[in-house]
Amino acid sequence: MYIRSLDVRSLRCFESAHLKLRYPAERPPTGLHAPNVNLILGNNGTGKSTILRAAALASLSPVFAQSAGFVPYKLIRNGAKTASCRAELELHPQQKETTGKSKTLRVGLALNKSGDSEILKLQSGVSLKNLAGMFQDHSPAFLVVGYGATRRVEDAASFSPNEQLKRRVLRYQRVAGLFESHISLMPLGNWLPQMKKANPGRHKQVVTLLSRLLPEDAGFEGKQETSSSAEYLFKIRDIEAPFGALSDGYRAYIGWISDLLYHICMGAPSGAMLFETCGVVLVDEIDLHLHPEWQRTVIGLLSKTLPNLQFFFTTHSPIVAGSVQKENIFLMEVDSKGTSSVSQLKQGIYGQDAQQVLLSPYFGLETTRAPGFIDEMEALSRQLKPGKPEIALQIMRRMAGSKTK
Repeated sequence: MYIRSLDVRSLRCFESAHLKLRYPAERPPTGLHAPNVNLILGNNGTGKSTILRAAALASLSPVFAQSAGFVPYKLIRNGAKTASCRAELELHPQQKETTGKSKTLRVGLALNKSGDSEILKLQSGVSLKNLAGMFQDHSPAFLVVGYGATRRVEDAASFSPNEQLKRRVLRYQRVAGLFESHISLMPLGNWLPQMKKANPGRHKQVVTLLSRLLPEDAGFEGKQETSSSAEYLFKIRDIEAPFGALSDGYRAYIGWISDLLYHICMGAPSGAMLFETCGVVLVDEIDLHLHPEWQRTVIGLLSKTLPNLQFFFTTHSPIVAGSVQKENIFLMEVDSKGTSSVSQLKQGIYGQDAQQVLLSPYFGLETTRAPGFIDEMEALSRQLKPGKPEIALQIMRRMAGSKTK
């Protein structure tokens, strides 16, 4: 399943927004370097995370409208009594057996205020006829996985997936991190050892994919420590280290990647290669804890290694933004009344350096220099007078980064 388009009305900072999205096998072919990527940019508070949540709410609307364990909180825009989010879904051929012959489905949710509460209701006109797979935990249909900015991994020994599923149905559990800040990801040690015993072929695929999804100076061979903790070992610059000893950047990235591979394994059709799995993946702040060198390559790596997944990313990184073409980018902007809108600019930033991107309309900075430095330069400029070449020389030195005497 893919999301072809998304519409929101009166949802948090949005009065109205429409996004025509990128997805694998889009017709006609787009010719994009990352045809399965949607990158969402914007300042804090402009609605980037809201778009991710709207995508989850709309695409899984039949589940959210049931008792899924989700409690809506302040989703309806201030001053409005109702809100909605709708999606047009494209069904992938691998899902025909579970979703019928239809190629396109329209789904969505309506939200209504009732006192201090917000009530979810399936949008009128949505038929459940082709949505049976959404209510079956092991169905390969309708794979949607989401990761909020507070994603974290617990120790395998203390993590209890069954306890989490008692409070949330699986379809919501997969995206709960977008709505709840305390959601833990599935530790690799909780499922990969069992996979090795039950399905060695699929275990090998997981190891291969996880290794391919790491940066060039890292690797994974599926080896575990010999100690009682038996944590998985990762090779970083030719040095092996257990997951718990890795840096925050590696832990944050490997944490959600391995969780994603778990859900792909649990939902992949029997006999299918894991990299062929289709579905929707929503990741808030893809650059979280990542070094700029890694930010340059992370989107391309994910897009090419898992080409059948449709990715939604948010970021504040100009390096990440400069790694995709303008057709992949959706810019969130806010007006003087605090209302956000979504646009796609005609100007491209693909391949530009970080400063060029920051000074472009996508980020809108007038300068990347520190405010204190700007104040200092303005103060020196006010001292410029005929017959005082030393002031001009001092400004030139400061601009070039040289120390002044």
